[in-house]
Parts: sequence; C-alpha cells; structure tokens
Amino acid sequence: MVVASRFSLNRLGLLSLILLAACTTGPLAPQTPATRHAALVAAADQAAGQVVDHLAGRERREVQEAASLRFGAGTMPPAPPRPAAPVAGAVLDPGMKLILLEAQRLAALSVGQLPADGAQAGMLMARLQDGLAALRGVPGRWPSEALRRRGMDGFAALAAPVPPGIDTAGLAVTRQRAITDAAALLGAVVGDDARSGLRGALAARHAAWRDAQTAMLNTVRADRNLNPDQRMQIWRATQARIAADPPEVAGAELARMFGALPAAHAAAGAGDAAGVEAFAVEVGRMQALAAQSR
Repeated sequence: MVVASRFSLNRLGLLSLILLAACTTGPLAPQTPATRHAALVAAADQAAGQVVDHLAGRERREVQEAASLRFGAGTMPPAPPRPAAPVAGAVLDPGMKLILLEAQRLAALSVGQLPADGAQAGMLMARLQDGLAALRGVPGRWPSEALRRRGMDGFAALAAPVPPGIDTAGLAVTRQRAITDAAALLGAVVGDDARSGLRGALAARHAAWRDAQTAMLNTVRADRNLNPDQRMQIWRATQARIAADPPEVAGAELARMFGALPAAHAAAGAGDAAGVEAFAVEVGRMQALAAQSR
C-alpha cells in the first residue's frame, strides 16, 4: 500500500522479486490462477494504499478548514482530533503485505518453485501489532478484542513457514480460515458500516466540517456590515463548496475489496481461473477509485 513506510516499500520490492522468480522459470512458463491471483493482490495493495493516502489528505484538509471556519465565525475551534487515516493505514499496510506473501507462496507452488521463506514476516507482524495498539489512541468504533485476536491469529498462520511437501491446494485449504479471519480484521479497521472503523471516524470529521460551514453562514447572516448581495455571494460560494464534495464511497469500496480476499484465495488454491477473475473485477474497482483520487 502507498501508506507504507520506506521500509515497507523496500519489502514490497523484495516480494515482487520473489513472485517474478516464481513465475518466470522460462520464456514459456504458463500463468496459473495462483500467479494471476498474486499479481492481483499486489495491484490491490498498491491501489488501496493510494486510496488511504487520499482519505488521509481529505481528513487533514477538512479538519484544518473546519478550524479556520470556526475561528472566522467568532469561536475558538476545539483541539484537532488525532488523525485516523494514517493510524488505520499503519494496520492495513502490513496486513496486506502478509496477505501478499501468502498469495506469492501459492503462486510459487503452482509453478513448481519453492515458496518464499517469509524472513520479513516477523517484522510485518510486529508492525501490525503496533498499528492495532495505536488505534486505541483514536476515538471511534474499532475492532473488538475478540476480532483482533482472531485476526492476529490468522495473520500469524499466514506468516508461518510453508510446511514441506505441501502443494498449492493443500496450502490454500489449510490457511483458508486464517485468510478469512485476517481479511475480516482489515475490513473492520476500515469499517463494516458507515459508523464504524475508519469510515466512522472520517464521517465524524466530515460532519464537523459541514457544521463549521453552517456556523460561518450564521455569522454572515447576522453581520449588518454586509449587504444582501455580499451575503448571497458567500451563500452561493459555500453551497458550491458543499455540493462539490462527493459522497464518501472510498471506505465502502475498501471494505468490499477486503471482503473479496478469502474467496480469491480459495479460487487461487483450487486453480479456479473464473473465481480469480471475479477478484480482478474488485481490484479494477479499487484501481479506478485510486485513479479518481489523484
């Protein structure tokens, strides 16, 4: 994900090299559903990171504008809340890297190669644990303790070395519960509904931004130093700014994409090309959203 640190991006490069080595055993090496799946997970990771970066920028802008409008309306703005998007991103990024590692292991097995040993998995697990702990410092409806435990157990299973002698189907079956619990945790961090997780935190920031717009309009309406034309100009400018603010769909799309990961994992393990291509549709939606946010 783009929200990754320089360390994470370097690790992503390493993972990509592992996948390349697994999928290019010769000029005619066929693409398997598992190698296609791994490429899609890598693309989903990148697009999701871009979307989270967009959400972080939007959150920062709305908090700053709300404070300025409140001050302009004659009141001291409250202390700014701790940013939610970067904190959530610090969970989503290592989580997606671990899911990518699992996808690349399936890909390697599907073309007769040894899977990655996962030397970086321990560091990703530590980052994931730290990211979840940091969520406690941001008010909101974050994943429950039970969901966190199940998700972390799932990620620990994904991080574990691949058992010797196992094939693609066997690895996918033995780790299907793990990918389901891991993806559920990531989805809950984003928000299972519009009032929970990152989606809920961003909705609160947005509501405060709109309230600040209203407070400024009330001040303008009561200002006798402004003539009716000036008040109407400010009204129209404010309404245009509010109308230009699109409905927030990015969080819902992120949650939808995370929800599609378990079925894609199962399809990759089973050699189900159609099932993998169903996931390609979800990745395409995420990529389109990322492109719009640039």
